[in-house]
Amino acid sequence: MEKQTGTLRFWLARLCVLLLAGTFLFSGFAKAADPLGMCLKLNAYFRTWGFEMSDTALPLKIAAVTLATVEFMLGIYLLLGIRRRLTTIASGLLLATMTGLTAYIYIYNPVSDCGCFGAALQLTNGQTLAKNIVLLAAACYLMSRPGDIRRLISGRNQWATSIWALVYIIGLSLYSLHFLPLLDFTDFKRGASLQRALFDPESEESRTTLANFYAETLDGEAMLGDSLVLLPETFLLTLPDEPTADDGSNDRINDLYDQCRDAGIPFYALIADEQSDLYADWTDRTGAAYPILRTESSMLKAMVRSNPGLLLLKDGAVAAKWSNNNLPESIEEAEQATGETRYGLLALLLWFVVPLLVIVVADNIWTGSKRYKRYTTKQTILKQKKDYETENRCRQLENEQEPAGRRSTRQGTE
Repeated sequence: MEKQTGTLRFWLARLCVLLLAGTFLFSGFAKAADPLGMCLKLNAYFRTWGFEMSDTALPLKIAAVTLATVEFMLGIYLLLGIRRRLTTIASGLLLATMTGLTAYIYIYNPVSDCGCFGAALQLTNGQTLAKNIVLLAAACYLMSRPGDIRRLISGRNQWATSIWALVYIIGLSLYSLHFLPLLDFTDFKRGASLQRALFDPESEESRTTLANFYAETLDGEAMLGDSLVLLPETFLLTLPDEPTADDGSNDRINDLYDQCRDAGIPFYALIADEQSDLYADWTDRTGAAYPILRTESSMLKAMVRSNPGLLLLKDGAVAAKWSNNNLPESIEEAEQATGETRYGLLALLLWFVVPLLVIVVADNIWTGSKRYKRYTTKQTILKQKKDYETENRCRQLENEQEPAGRRSTRQGTE
């Protein structure tokens, strides 16, 4: 009976660990891969609570990176059995907070998506609440029995996995903030066709937000969305939030526009509908001579995770994107970028998993050699003890079998 109970506890602990670690790792990774997408989710909360700030405000960026790091590190610690008591307590506190928040969202519905997994996966508020209740129950069980979590790395070498996980997740977050997300979870990913979305009702794109794309002149008279996606090649400069847009790259943008004008390639800037009256401010700040169109603000935030950002359409399909920190200097450089292979999910995972496995395997080899050395030393000591006892036993038998007279003579001689 005790053996069956122990087996049940073992498998229940493993199930809870895999459930919690898998969720934390996926959630943290998704947030780190698209931190600006998480900033949009967080800002939606703050707006409902009466706090107005830009979607790219520094506090939001810090919060997005911190949340991604905490969740990812908790997932690694749970999976490898690092600092089990502290990790289970931290997991329980975090999930208790998240469950309370999602209960509030479920009741009052201030936002349609909680943003638990960033832009990678969207759940309804009811699904999110149910998920968090299950995860909280698993965390409470592990909090009551942290010793049931199996250690996969020794306490002496756990610092190596901690440092590597921390460097990886923060590095991924900062890279995605400075440039563009290495994984694009939006509908405007490379290869997505606006042309099919607008003109082919049977296509997959027609069932996404791409089908709602439009662009019109500032006076609203001419609808240009259809004509834009029918052009062989088009550059679109996106300005999701003009007042906070970085104008430090305006010289490079203007140079690229001049090249496009000379080559006969259309170049437009897209500004949010509600900020269309600010186009004069942008032209004054940057000396822009390119035509400016307007479109829906959420569309701009999804098109390029940068403010400003640059997008290249070829035959109505997304061919390339750039943030304001790595804009192309020429049309030729932009054309080369369309043929570049971007890192996919598998490559990003291997960058992390392979070094992690090397650390874990090296640690197990090291601890295994230590255990083997202790085992061989113990066996040597036992053998020596056994030999000593055998020798003493043999002497005792010899003394018992020796004739009494000879024994007396020998003892007298001694």
